[in-house]
Order: sequence, then structure tokens, then C-alpha cells
Amino acid sequence: MAQKYIDNFCFYSSIDEFLETDKKTFLAAMEENYPFVTPFRLSKAQIAAWADEYDVLREQLNKCVNKDRAYGRLSILFEYVLWDFDNENGVRPDVLILSKERIGIIEFKTRPIGEQDHKYITSQAKKYRHRLLHNHDESKGMKLSVCAVSTSMKDYYEILGHVRCISPDRFEDVRESLMGRHPQPHEDVYRWIASDYHFEKSYNEDTERSLKR
Repeated sequence: MAQKYIDNFCFYSSIDEFLETDKKTFLAAMEENYPFVTPFRLSKAQIAAWADEYDVLREQLNKCVNKDRAYGRLSILFEYVLWDFDNENGVRPDVLILSKERIGIIEFKTRPIGEQDHKYITSQAKKYRHRLLHNHDESKGMKLSVCAVSTSMKDYYEILGHVRCISPDRFEDVRESLMGRHPQPHEDVYRWIASDYHFEKSYNEDTERSLKR
């Protein structure tokens, strides 16, 4: 079984190029490409969330690049579509950072992360992990890390399963897990983006549902 998405992200560039992109240009690209990744209507809340993500990432990634210029050569994708059993429109991590050997996923929350969010955050991370490391051909053998960022919290760091939950001011604590130490850029990002998905014959919806437990 194989599937391939053609129009499957809203924004892609190197981190250096992202840092050189002003907010107006970034948001215009996100709005222009949004209809290609989902059939749902774009809301004002979504645009505001992207603006929030832009502000946090611009500040924190600038700090990373100032520590090591190698981070600037990595790739960053927004709203990359992953194939999903339960949703014909796929699932989309907010932000994905790609290097030669590692995938870093960042999910943003505008409100504080509380106990009521824990189950959703961990099950979402399991789904991303399985889709990429088991089904997404170009990701097999890579390392993957998931981080949830609450833009309304300060001095917050918590580990939930495989997910590191932080406030923006604790981004340094997840830098290496998300992007590695002295990383190298991915050799063929477009091939990775257009990856096929393969599933074993024994893999079915019952297997998928068990991942959520």
C-alpha cells in the first residue's frame, strides 16, 4: 500500500531563510497554501496561531543559529500533511524541523498545558511517531523528537511520555533533542517531502486504534 501527497505543506524553507522572512510574507504564504492541505475554511484563530508561532520561532531559532550556524541550514516545514487512517485529510504537525538524521516536531498551544491535555498530547505524538518512523519511507531509520510549546506559559518544562512540554523561554532545553548537536542538513528535502507511505499487510484499523491506548 502506498500513498503520496503532492500539495502537502503550507511553508517550507531553510531556517536561515525563515529568519529572513518577515511576518507579513510568512502569513501570506501560509494563507495561500492552506486550501491545498485541508478542505476546511481558514479561521482568524488559525491565522493568529500562526502569527504566535512565527514570533516564538523567530526569537528562539535566532538564538540557536547564534550558537551554531549549522542550525540555519536545516529545513523547517509548517503544516506538513501525514497520511492518517482515521482522517482522510491527514494530520498536520504545526512545525517540523528536518536534518540529515533527525526529525523534530513542534506542536503549539495558545493556552496553558494542563492535566486535561496530557492524553491528547501523548496520543498525538504516538501517531506522528508511527506514521513517520514506520510508514513514511524517507523517515525510516531517522531519530524523532516531539515538543509541545505553550505560548502563554513561562518557565515551564515537563516530560509526558516521549513529549517534552515547554514554555518558549525553555526552548534551549529541547534544542538538541529537536535538532541535534552540530547537525547536518538533509541531503534531499524534496524527496523526503514527497515520500511514499507503505503499510504491512497485517496493519489495519484495529492496530491503529491500539496505538491510542
